[in-house]
Amino acid sequence: MISISKLVDHILPNTCLVNSPGLYHGKAGMSMALFEASRYLQNENVENEAFKLLQEAIIFNPGDLSFENGLSGIGYIVMCLIDKNFIEADFDEIFGEQYEKIVKSIVDVEKKPEMLLNSMKVIYFLSKAACIKPKDERLSRTKQKIFEGLELFLTLQFQDFSDIHCINDKMAVLRIYEVYLKLVNFAGYKHFSHVLLENYAVLYQTGRVLSSLAIGYELDILVRRNSIAGYDDIVNEQIADGTRNIHFAHLSLKEKIDVAKLLSDMEHNGIALQNQDGMLRNLFKEINIKASPLDYYTGLARLVILCVNRQTELL
Repeated sequence: MISISKLVDHILPNTCLVNSPGLYHGKAGMSMALFEASRYLQNENVENEAFKLLQEAIIFNPGDLSFENGLSGIGYIVMCLIDKNFIEADFDEIFGEQYEKIVKSIVDVEKKPEMLLNSMKVIYFLSKAACIKPKDERLSRTKQKIFEGLELFLTLQFQDFSDIHCINDKMAVLRIYEVYLKLVNFAGYKHFSHVLLENYAVLYQTGRVLSSLAIGYELDILVRRNSIAGYDDIVNEQIADGTRNIHFAHLSLKEKIDVAKLLSDMEHNGIALQNQDGMLRNLFKEINIKASPLDYYTGLARLVILCVNRQTELL
């Protein structure tokens, strides 16, 4: 892996260029990365910069409530930092008002179908919040509504895949399905649609969709965790084909980090791959730090977290 100190040395003088408060492209995501790095490097100056960025993210109160760039993503980072003892704080005291704003905006999501796809990653926030606020029944109800809406959307889209005249963006739909599986696994959601799993299996077995390493891995976690039989061939084929089809030279930094995280998670969960260490070295053999974005979603902040801890909650 790349030197964490070199990454931090490049990030620190450039934090002033970041204006967004959010998780994916802003101060909240960079704060998380620097907190992780400060503990690893035992560097108080890095910790102070991380805390400063977090304060700026919390103080800024955007109208955007999304997970990616808005309040729910910031709230998720606050909960993670408290949970990992990076900060000593009372969540309600520093984020209680924003928490209510987020929950009230999403609690009736079934009445706002146009919000559904843009709201799906709020499940990360809702799942984390349920650990802090187990008595708030709105959290589980809202999660179920979002999952049911996603399942209806994906079921209808998968039905169209069988039509040769279908003009939908199949890759975009499959990316949403991948996120859906990740969310089900992250949230430990037990009421997922078995019909949707079967519909995807039929599409894969009939050649309507190609192998995906990420989908294969998430399916493996889901079916093993819930003792669902009949998916071994689909899982194994997708993991094998997906691994063979990784073309390192053509991947963006975000894609390289996603692959590295996936390979590490697979190893952690007992899925052995040949030459895994060599694959990881190839992924990060040539990284131009100065030309790379800084943010959590596509850039160096995300790489810092991966380097510090491969099994961290890297979304």
